[in-house]
Amino acid sequence: MGRFLLALATILAAAHSCVAFAPIHGVGRPVVVAASRDVSLRASPVDVVLDVAAANGAIADSVAGMAASSSLILSETEAWVQPLSLVLGPTLNFFSFAMLCRIVLSWYPSANLNEFPFSLAVWPTEPLLRLVRGSVPPAFGVDITPVVWLGIFTFVNEILLGQQGLLTMKMKYGI
Repeated sequence: MGRFLLALATILAAAHSCVAFAPIHGVGRPVVVAASRDVSLRASPVDVVLDVAAANGAIADSVAGMAASSSLILSETEAWVQPLSLVLGPTLNFFSFAMLCRIVLSWYPSANLNEFPFSLAVWPTEPLLRLVRGSVPPAFGVDITPVVWLGIFTFVNEILLGQQGLLTMKMKYGI
């Protein structure tokens, strides 16, 4: 199985653009479409296993059985999609967590925000909070701008990188 995964990773790394896998429902063994920059490639895992088996010798039956259990589509997407999602995902998650920390820190007004553990959440978020503080009035004397930013970051993360997010769909189906 290790040889199969290494060979599959080598094949995918050699591609000039991002390749993503998505299930094809109700399809047995699709044919391979001629490969070009503008045409998406269709293959089943059986075809991939057979190609790797032809190149590397015999593969264990369990790997072939596991690969033959479902069909996949190889969808060619632009090269910028996967790197953008790899950068955007951790960035949005960090800022969401930092805003959540700011919400919790607002419960303790006597905490010194310039001390070490608190400064990790305060310094990156303060410029963003300053942008919105003038527009969003405090509710019942409480600054709710971290809640607004937490909602924005969560919304953008879900729209772009969620299960049915735009970048996720672009990577899976080449939309």
